[in-house]
Amino acid sequence: MMPIKKYKLEIVLFIVNAIYMILELIAQRILSPYFGSTNLVWTSVIGVILLSTSVGNYLGGKIADKSKEDNQKLEKNIIISIIISGLLVWMIPITQRFFITTITSFISNIKIGAIIATLILFFLPSMFIGTMSPIIIKRKMNKLENVGRTSGNIYAIATLGSIAGTFLGGFFLVPNFGSNEILFVLSAILFFLIFFLFESLDTKPKIELTIIALAMILINVLCFVMFFKNNEKNEEKVKNGDLGVFVNYDTQYGKVTIYNSKNNMGKMRHLNIDRGHESATYTEEDKINELVFEYTKYYDLMFKSSNQIQDVLMIGGAGYSYPKYYISHFDNKNIDVVEIDEKITEIAHEYFYLDKLKKDYNLDEKKRLNIIIQDGRIYLNSNKKKYDAILNDSFSGDTPAKTLTTIEAVNRIYNSLKPNGMYLTNIISALEGEDANFIKAEVKTLKACFKNVYVIPCRDKNVKDRVQNNMVIATDEALNFEDNVEIDYNNGIFLTDNYCPIDTLIPRL
Repeated sequence: MMPIKKYKLEIVLFIVNAIYMILELIAQRILSPYFGSTNLVWTSVIGVILLSTSVGNYLGGKIADKSKEDNQKLEKNIIISIIISGLLVWMIPITQRFFITTITSFISNIKIGAIIATLILFFLPSMFIGTMSPIIIKRKMNKLENVGRTSGNIYAIATLGSIAGTFLGGFFLVPNFGSNEILFVLSAILFFLIFFLFESLDTKPKIELTIIALAMILINVLCFVMFFKNNEKNEEKVKNGDLGVFVNYDTQYGKVTIYNSKNNMGKMRHLNIDRGHESATYTEEDKINELVFEYTKYYDLMFKSSNQIQDVLMIGGAGYSYPKYYISHFDNKNIDVVEIDEKITEIAHEYFYLDKLKKDYNLDEKKRLNIIIQDGRIYLNSNKKKYDAILNDSFSGDTPAKTLTTIEAVNRIYNSLKPNGMYLTNIISALEGEDANFIKAEVKTLKACFKNVYVIPCRDKNVKDRVQNNMVIATDEALNFEDNVEIDYNNGIFLTDNYCPIDTLIPRL
């Protein structure tokens, strides 16, 4: 017990800085369904939270100086900061939907909206966490000649806490638990830290703080259980086909939302990641292997090749809609699917009938479907296999996978194809105007490697200034596509690993 008493302030500092970094990771995950997961959102989150920390450090310094050498008062101020931080963290999951939906209904600019949302939800809790370091430095200061050593130790401990929070949050908490549940746990931990600072308090404040801390810990536990159970109930409802119900999962690569809908085409189940509509399936027994999204049907254009299409690589699995269609409609053909997110593949088995496909077509024995859990670019970098066609439908939310768009990636794709093999990639873009910047850049980059690049609009080739799905096909073989549209790519940017400003090129939907 003695080491804990001796180093109680260091322990508190370590833990609150770990919580600070987990909050930063959670902030991006909460904002991504509304503002996307691009660098613009990350920049907003990091900038606002750094600002809040700076303000907190400034205020903490003023509070520390006002307390002079009164150690009891200094520790009381730390407790106050902990209580306020704990309350503010607890409020984030309770209020986030109201604040963010209100912001998005009035502000269409993603950068401004993301900044305002981060300010409202995360500025104050991060600021009050930031007040603690200067107060703890003041509390630990014994002699003037030890100022450097004491402040150095405090900042080292704070940094180690931040590192621990980054690894714990990024590698374990976010991929395995919902953002709301994590926030309730963080709030409960903050209130638990109050007990580390009881020693210098009088009896009456101890009793009052014990009641507050225990009450808030209990409230957080109840909220955790309620949110967790609610998601479990929604899981069953979604699987049963209920409408108006959403299931949310946080994976290592994005925030996943699953829900059902119904229109004149039938009953459907959707998979969204961040802001992007990643995949969908019909839920009626006789249609579960049919394609919902019109653009995915354009991958069949690979059969225009003179090659006998047999071995296909698809980068980006999500709900595995096209692989299911390919396996069920083309006998004895094989497809490798590279999907970066293992959790997404588990979701596809559970909600999107991937397990049924494997059973119905005896895929465990026939090996026609090979699922590779890996980053698409990393797979291409080391791949030795040759494919008749490579299909790319890899997105992070509504943003295409940057590392698969550059000339270095295109070279690896080209080297992974058989002679006259085809590369097909879905690009969301207009054909002309300011919303055509990305497709111009990608066509220009593909032209540097392939002899022919074709652009097939998936909706209407005559309306060129409207954003739509476009199937871009690159091959050395000369082919005839009647819907092909010529793209003026001369003023497009040439995309490289060194310079690939996807976030500024793609149209904002």
